[in-house]
Amino acid sequence: MKTIKNILIVIVTLIAIPLVVALFVSKDFDSERSIVIDKPVAEVFDYVKHLKNQDNYGTWNLKDPDMQQEYIGTDGEVGFTMKWESEHPEVGIGEQTITEIVENERITTELRFDGWDNTMRASISTEPIDANQTRVVWSAQGRMPYPFNLMMLFMDMADDFDEGLQNLKEEIEAQESPKDDMAFLMDYYRQTMENLKQSIVDLNAEQMQFRPSDEQWSVSQCVEHIITTEAMLFDMIKEVLNNPETPERRDELEMEDEDLLAAIVDRTERFKAPEILHGTGKYDNPEDAINDMKKGREAIISSFEDKSIDELRNRIMDFPTGKADVYQAFLFVAGHTARHTLQVEEIKAAENFPG
Repeated sequence: MKTIKNILIVIVTLIAIPLVVALFVSKDFDSERSIVIDKPVAEVFDYVKHLKNQDNYGTWNLKDPDMQQEYIGTDGEVGFTMKWESEHPEVGIGEQTITEIVENERITTELRFDGWDNTMRASISTEPIDANQTRVVWSAQGRMPYPFNLMMLFMDMADDFDEGLQNLKEEIEAQESPKDDMAFLMDYYRQTMENLKQSIVDLNAEQMQFRPSDEQWSVSQCVEHIITTEAMLFDMIKEVLNNPETPERRDELEMEDEDLLAAIVDRTERFKAPEILHGTGKYDNPEDAINDMKKGREAIISSFEDKSIDELRNRIMDFPTGKADVYQAFLFVAGHTARHTLQVEEIKAAENFPG
């Protein structure tokens, strides 16, 4: 009998000790971890604001791929709720609701677990480091009820965040980024301007005026043609930009962007420019030509840099290539410069080009 009593005392003691210890363990928790992902902030945020994507990177989601899930509302919007039920002891039963979305900055959710009176607040925030890098911070705050708070001595939520963020990084960086038409347009203007500048910047007056034959233009004439043509095409585009959008005409478009660019830079097919666009050879100094080119480009870029892609795509116009939207027209302008920069290189490659 004494032995049984002693056993009972030991059992009671073993049960009581953790309960007593739990009295002195904080019920509040606040955990945070971060990582840098090599993708633009808009792309990263668009992924993390959809709770269903946590099945691909969330540590707890991945512990039980077979857990039962139920969705209420529209994912990626405030009010969306994801419920789950799992037999896995570390997953259990609960639900998560989106309570706040600050586009490209933060998504906040509220989590409720079966058997807990308190809720947990979690957030994933994104901050751009540069155009192609984003810092992601995953954090959670809450209060764990007694005696479950004892588990905080043996588990570290930060470790789960670290693992989840690493999964997120691998998942997003492995994806092909969606095409950003406006970013491409801006970069194409920068690229074509820089290529022309590098092609002519070190030329002297004799080299600028050199013509390989009577039928061929000089570098000076090519650059003058580029500047004059860009101004003329820009006048055409401005007129269309001032008119209402015509999205109903989109089925009239004759070329895809890629085909348009390929055609304009293809110098196997030559076109005779109108006499009004022929260069007179006004530039002896490449610096003067570059400055005039920059002024024209600044006006063109300022006309589209604050526009949405839809504002450009939904305006259809008659253009040298046929029916085109305004975005394609802007592409054509820069592509025309790329075409004649190639012509400049052909002139410089002539056998009798001045040294």
